Amino acid sequence: MAMTRLVVVSNRVPSAAELAPGQEGAAVVGGLVSAVKTLMLRQQGLWMGWSGRTTTRRRSDPPTIELSGGPVELATIDLTLDESNLYYLGFSNRTLWPLFHTFPERVDVRHDTFRAYQRVNERFATSLFPLLGKNDLVWVHDYQLILVGEYLRRLGWKGKIGFFLHIPFPSPDVFEILPWARDLLNGLLEYDLVGFHTQRYRQNFVDVMDREVGGIWNDPHYAVGDRTVKVRKFPIGIEPGTFHDAAMASTTSVSTELSLPNDDDHKIVVGVDRLDYTKGIPERLKAFERMLDRHANMRGRVTLVQVTQPSRSRVREYIEEREKVERLVGQVNGRYSDAAWVPIRYLYRFFPQTQLARFYHDSHVGMITPLRDGMNLIAKEYIAAQGEDPGVLVLSKFSGAAVELTEATQVNPYDTDGTAEQLYQALRMPHTERVRRWRSQMNAVTENTARTWGESFFQELQLS
Repeated sequence: MAMTRLVVVSNRVPSAAELAPGQEGAAVVGGLVSAVKTLMLRQQGLWMGWSGRTTTRRRSDPPTIELSGGPVELATIDLTLDESNLYYLGFSNRTLWPLFHTFPERVDVRHDTFRAYQRVNERFATSLFPLLGKNDLVWVHDYQLILVGEYLRRLGWKGKIGFFLHIPFPSPDVFEILPWARDLLNGLLEYDLVGFHTQRYRQNFVDVMDREVGGIWNDPHYAVGDRTVKVRKFPIGIEPGTFHDAAMASTTSVSTELSLPNDDDHKIVVGVDRLDYTKGIPERLKAFERMLDRHANMRGRVTLVQVTQPSRSRVREYIEEREKVERLVGQVNGRYSDAAWVPIRYLYRFFPQTQLARFYHDSHVGMITPLRDGMNLIAKEYIAAQGEDPGVLVLSKFSGAAVELTEATQVNPYDTDGTAEQLYQALRMPHTERVRRWRSQMNAVTENTARTWGESFFQELQLS
């Protein structure tokens, strides 16, 4: 019997070096790539995506095939500058991203960007189709490529196709803002298996289907006419040993690295995010300021280390978000700093995973407070990096991770006063309570790993 090959399709792909033999334990930035890579390195496969390159005019060249030296081949296509602007920066990131994260006021509805989205999804399908073998399983990832499955079906592909959404799926009242809601839903019906992080996102999908398309829900199957799709939840995870080992491998403490007060009683709060308005960084800074305002005894005794990784730096909304964050940092530091203490250390740059793991390990509180997030693997990384004297995870109730990490100090980031008080209590939490909560959360992180997530989806797709 021929071996089943897994074919992964995502907007971007890792480098060939990241997929080389011996890279199973090496962490890479990005939840999608990190988790999928874990599965791909364990079996034969093909990974297709955008090269990241743009051209002045569209070319009809076949995908570029690159060997990693291991079991995975990479296939990449280039996009034109117009396609990148309209499909990626436009419809994907200025329409679908805010819509799916429930920021309706930020949704940009433009017909030209949707047409570009259709064209690029079709290009992915037509580029991939000649590379497929009859025993392949195709797994398409995320909001940028929802329609790839439909275009593969039009080309005649009869094999199994799965789709996983790495971001939230919104409620019907939000989703119906999109003029092309039914187009996307009909596209999702062409998959054999559709996966979401949580039961809430899964239920939102079913509710949207009921309202917009109409069909029969016989859990876990949704049927419309002659098409039936299996709908399941698959909470994504990390490889916890990677982050614990990385924290232990770093020999420089965060206090030394950032020249923070060398005082055993000085507390460190760490926040790590990609720059994005969904991450709630301004709200976090305001809560930290409110905590200092209300609890004068913490002034000079706690530092917030906010690591912000640059993202989509050409998009106007992200430029404005960066300016807002930097303005707030200056406001808090200007109000409270003295000769020996600066309350917020703001680091706008990329850090290697080993260094971030040490930041997690050395902090007394990890403050992960997105306004909305599909999962947020940084919350799980924070838990995995802890040791015998664990820190406290302050986690937004609006992240997918909150479903599993029930022993985190869960907050509503829109509630500045409430978040400030919960942060203060986290900084004062006794050791025994910190250990109890950490052990419970570590059990959850260990149960749902990147490996179990990938293998469970792969096995479910085979059975679909």
